[in-house]
Amino acid sequence: MSFNPSSFLDEISPQLREKVGNSKVLVAVSGGVDSTTAAALAYKILGENVIPVMIDTGFLRENEAVSVKEMTKEVIPNLVIEDQSEFFLSSLEGLKDAEEKRKKFRDLFYETISSLARKYGTNMMIQGTIAADWVETQGGIKTQHNVLVQLGINTESTWGFTVVEPLADLYKNEVRELARYLGLPPEISERQPFPGPGLLIRVVGEVKIEKLMVERRANTVVEKALSRKGLSQYFAVVFDSDSEEDKQKSAEVGTRVRVYKARATGVKGDVRSYGHIASVEGDLNYDALRQDVSKLSKYDVTHVMYLVKQRDQGKYSVGIRAVHTEDFMTADVPELGLSELFSIAEEIMKDPLVKEVLFDVTSKPPATIELE
Repeated sequence: MSFNPSSFLDEISPQLREKVGNSKVLVAVSGGVDSTTAAALAYKILGENVIPVMIDTGFLRENEAVSVKEMTKEVIPNLVIEDQSEFFLSSLEGLKDAEEKRKKFRDLFYETISSLARKYGTNMMIQGTIAADWVETQGGIKTQHNVLVQLGINTESTWGFTVVEPLADLYKNEVRELARYLGLPPEISERQPFPGPGLLIRVVGEVKIEKLMVERRANTVVEKALSRKGLSQYFAVVFDSDSEEDKQKSAEVGTRVRVYKARATGVKGDVRSYGHIASVEGDLNYDALRQDVSKLSKYDVTHVMYLVKQRDQGKYSVGIRAVHTEDFMTADVPELGLSELFSIAEEIMKDPLVKEVLFDVTSKPPATIELE
């Protein structure tokens, strides 16, 4: 049965009013389509009792907070920006493991929400958790920071507020339909997903401020270059360039294979896998690359990347990630041209800290869309 936004609104409105009553309620807005749609929905149903808050964690994209506030002013006119970047950056710098980073971010995020709830005089919070979030978390693939109730976490006793999730049964395509129905501009309704932890999980491995700055600049380049390609999601990741050639794997796939110390999240047999990133070289032949991915993912490898451009100087590798997907539960890699990838790489490598640029050619599964 196709999704009907009007019917959904009729169904959810009395439920939301019953849960919230006449209380004020905080809505956490990340800038992504899910949380922003949840905020617009809440504002339409509950009006001025809604306090939409966007927390600047220090892991937002360039000018993210200002642009989201401007884009949503017609449907969320009272969006508040809370700058907590110093608190988040100082608490997360130095962490390395993907799950440790996600869980630490979750704790910091809800500590901040708890503080803001007290500040604004409420003990209720609405967030934009959708079905894919809790499916992946419950399945052990990766911890989504906004999945709490489904894990048995008692938010009332832990942080002092009740969580309401009006979009928890919807998938991404349904959320987009609802966003259009609510009058959100295309810049939001058609916006590619942006994870709650933001660029934190695109700084693969150890969190360093310098590395974050490289990621933020590279991500801007990739988004600008690929914004008109009709892709479901596209972004940059950064990781340390430390790697070694694996002669056994090189012989198996027939081209030079390097395996990085950096590890990334994958999904193999519906189970989370936390393996290495590998790179391959040679001609950009997508049929051959798909075979390479199939061969290499049998090992402790979760993401395979094609080398686009490299040099001797620099210490970070930047990966270009782009996918086509309907529901974000599975995803395919688009066949971007070499000249296009090379042009993006040249722009990214204007940053002297970047040693090489690669293109992630791994579908989901065996990879996840985000690397952490």
